[in-house]
Amino acid sequence: MATRDQAVLHEPRQPVEHRTVDRPAGASIAISIYGPADGPVVVLVHGFAVNSKYWYPQVNGLADRYRVVIYDQRGHGRSALGSDPTVNDHLGQDLDAVLGAVVPDGEKAVIVGHSMGGMSVMSWAAQFPASVRTYARAIMLAGTAATAPVTKAAMRFGDPATLARRAEYEFAWLAFRAIHWPGGDLMMRSGMTVAGALFPGISRPQLKFLDSLLRETDWRTRAKVGRSLEDLHVERGLANMPVPVAVVVGDRDRLTPPRLADPVANALRYTGSLERFETWRGATHLLNWEQPERFNRTIEELFSATPRPR
Repeated sequence: MATRDQAVLHEPRQPVEHRTVDRPAGASIAISIYGPADGPVVVLVHGFAVNSKYWYPQVNGLADRYRVVIYDQRGHGRSALGSDPTVNDHLGQDLDAVLGAVVPDGEKAVIVGHSMGGMSVMSWAAQFPASVRTYARAIMLAGTAATAPVTKAAMRFGDPATLARRAEYEFAWLAFRAIHWPGGDLMMRSGMTVAGALFPGISRPQLKFLDSLLRETDWRTRAKVGRSLEDLHVERGLANMPVPVAVVVGDRDRLTPPRLADPVANALRYTGSLERFETWRGATHLLNWEQPERFNRTIEELFSATPRPR
């Protein structure tokens, strides 16, 4: 298993093209493109506190026949945060800028968002419904949510069930939030117990790779972005996806558990855009690492999904 994990997580051997898209207020987005220039386009959007290297298992599995585009979200990896620390609207605006830079005229891409990356896709659809029709062939939302897990208003009423869900959620996020603090990276490096609380069954190569990604994003940036996400509301974007949409989540995901995927799938089912809704047995929040072949196959199958006449 360790050898297999190392194989899918290694740096891609395919040639890479680097681009940078400048954004307002000093922000910039670093883009990496792999695969044949004439291949079908896949755009992968990573989650909070990591960077575009998170998608190496997909680049390694797809870039021999697909044009695979990955980018660092603002403030992550090689992308500059800029002077505006509020990111919720910027998530979608940055994605729109990336799509405009990488999707050839007349072509459409399968767009995949994981965790905060899925929120980016929903933010994009909420703000740019015309762009969805222009750029998206299909969409995949993995291990994500459309709103904050438990609203502050609900917490004030003190409903026991709500409080219990909040306690469960906060336990899972406690270790993850530690990376906001100075020295938090050391906690990750030394703590298989911490990692086990978040990602049951994570392998040593996966933990090592995750740690390397976390250390590449400054803790101050992670804190700013993390605070901004606490008031996240991007559910409006789900009504603006007139394309096939797959929603997948791991049954052991403790950061965005299946109960948070249910309303996402229900909203898409209502509009007729839901292509599939799957809960993957044995998978945590890192489902594209743990089951990369299945994840990659799902992306490929979306290219042949039936368009939605809306």
